[in-house]
Amino acid sequence: MENKGKMRDILMLQAVFLIYSVNSIVAKLASGQERFSFMFFVFYGIELGILGVYAILWQQVIKRLELSVAYANKAVTLIWAMVWGKLIFDERITLSKMAGILLVIAGIVILNSGKEARE
Repeated sequence: MENKGKMRDILMLQAVFLIYSVNSIVAKLASGQERFSFMFFVFYGIELGILGVYAILWQQVIKRLELSVAYANKAVTLIWAMVWGKLIFDERITLSKMAGILLVIAGIVILNSGKEARE
């Protein structure tokens, strides 16, 4: 039962970072607008809203997980940034980017599994 709760917390953490990564999309879209135009303010308003939701959810996550584990998992936003970059902005995914992402994933897995082994 406890393992199921731990998995739920990790999945919630990843969902929170997914929401956080959407902020980068909106920021990039805002940067393409003319400064101080209506759409500029719309995108930045959306960005502030996303950050507000993220902040509330982040507080809920760190109630359940150690801060060091939760914060180290924030690196997963790099993966989401690469996915969004390809899907939305048609950016190139290079071999070096993939190698970096694999290192990030390995680190997250080691960190999360190392915590279970200590307990």
